[in-house]
Amino acid sequence: MRTKKPDRGVYRPPMAVATDDVAQSPSSEGGEVIRNQRSPAPVTTSTPVTTTATRSTAPAKLIAVPLEDTNGNVADQTDEDRRSAGSAAPTLVPRQAKLRQVGHNDVVLMDPTPHGIVGEEVIVEGEAWPTPIETWSDQGGEFYEGDYHQGGYGEVGCGVEGYGCDHYGCDGYGCDGYGCDSLGCGQCGSGQWSNASLVFRRDRWFANFELLLMFRSGDFLPPLFTTGPASATKPGSLANANTRVLAGGGQVLNELTAGGRITLGTWLDDCRSRSMVFRGWGAGDETYNFNADQLTTPIITRPFLNVTNDPAAQDTQVVATPGVTTSGFANVHATSELYGADFSIRQHAYSRFGGTVDLLYGYQYMHLSEGLTTSSTSTAAAGSPAPLGSIISISDSFDAENNFHGGQIGIASRYREGCWSFNSLFKVAAGNLRRESRLAGQTEAQNGLVTDTRPTGLLVRSTNAGTRTDDTFAWVPEIDLSLGWRYFPRFDVTVGYHIIAMTEAIQVSGLIDNQLASNLDDTPTGSMRPSAEMDDQTFYVHGIHFGLQYVY
Repeated sequence: MRTKKPDRGVYRPPMAVATDDVAQSPSSEGGEVIRNQRSPAPVTTSTPVTTTATRSTAPAKLIAVPLEDTNGNVADQTDEDRRSAGSAAPTLVPRQAKLRQVGHNDVVLMDPTPHGIVGEEVIVEGEAWPTPIETWSDQGGEFYEGDYHQGGYGEVGCGVEGYGCDHYGCDGYGCDGYGCDSLGCGQCGSGQWSNASLVFRRDRWFANFELLLMFRSGDFLPPLFTTGPASATKPGSLANANTRVLAGGGQVLNELTAGGRITLGTWLDDCRSRSMVFRGWGAGDETYNFNADQLTTPIITRPFLNVTNDPAAQDTQVVATPGVTTSGFANVHATSELYGADFSIRQHAYSRFGGTVDLLYGYQYMHLSEGLTTSSTSTAAAGSPAPLGSIISISDSFDAENNFHGGQIGIASRYREGCWSFNSLFKVAAGNLRRESRLAGQTEAQNGLVTDTRPTGLLVRSTNAGTRTDDTFAWVPEIDLSLGWRYFPRFDVTVGYHIIAMTEAIQVSGLIDNQLASNLDDTPTGSMRPSAEMDDQTFYVHGIHFGLQYVY
């Protein structure tokens, strides 16, 4: 029995129907309807047309699509060209690959057809570029999901934002917020100095909030209070081998403190190659305290070098000694305050392999102040040269303040690999350091209702009391390293190390006579001690930081 094969009909070319939906219905000529979600209106080459993704009811223009075989090769002729030319079969040419592998894990976006219309190469990272939505006829360019076309990216995601770090790659689409400078977007590449503008859009701003755990270099204080056996000729004198230091004689103000830092920045151009960054930080206040009394420590003394008479000799001021005082108290209080801020303009200089290097210049401020107060109170006993029951209080205070103002230059770099990021900062500031010292002393003797007060202490006398100010040239170098992980959408969790220094700084130890020398005469003659000189040194603070960085 012979059967008839189904009538396949007469071939008719496909037709494009402009419609807002995707319903399939045959045309009046029996041709196949191509579903087209968005079709642009016909244009001519003489009239410029802005290409947008809006819907149109105008007749659609059919765009020729190159034929290809199962291996992806493309025919260099259409069916009508072959029929008119009498060719028997099309000639297949290899399709140009969309992606061409380059150094590291960067890839170059190429035109998906052999008729290359896109004139610029765009460096991206990841496995593949999204499929084009459609081809427009006015410029022949490609419109991709994310709406990239001659100068920008649309809504592309990364990591926790929906695509996965192992799919497109965090650094591939600029989700670190640094955009063009790491992607090399054509005219936004290295060496381009675009005009700057301040725009209050969230995609132009970035910020970082960090907890600082810092250690200061500290300050070495001389022996301030001592003790020794009662059998000694001068208990507590530094000339005795069995003297023990109670306060001072070592490093202080070097314990861990908690502070904070805030970074606020904005991109000054759409290429994200120039930025303006403000940073403010504080290392937290550090304190040192010492307290002793005659009940816990029977013998308490203040050592010094007595230069009232010649020759000078090691001596002590008695604070508490059985038979000489009925009670005695000793106190030491030291403080340190440290904070700073800087403002910089950063210009993209170089980018390669997912990393960028910026040159920066700007203004740097840094403040360091320290204070030291020593005080003692004694009540005279029968063996004291002072009247029985009289109270003698002696105090010395030393305050040092440093304020640095200068210009800074440096290099800032950043690198992103997947959802990991690494940032570094190397800079140095040079400028004026204003230093101020304030020294004051007081001795108060109270006997009944009579009180006698003098403006001198033990280590602060008329030779060094008062306020002094000077200016000097100083340096403030800084290094900061940070490692980040994209844990939240648009937020990196960071950890890093930071160190900053100030040269030519004065601290309280530099205000104390380095020999603890003192001339006890109210109107000193001979040796004019204690000295009023200020000894400076390099101060630094360093530690680790934990933060949360917002990047758009």
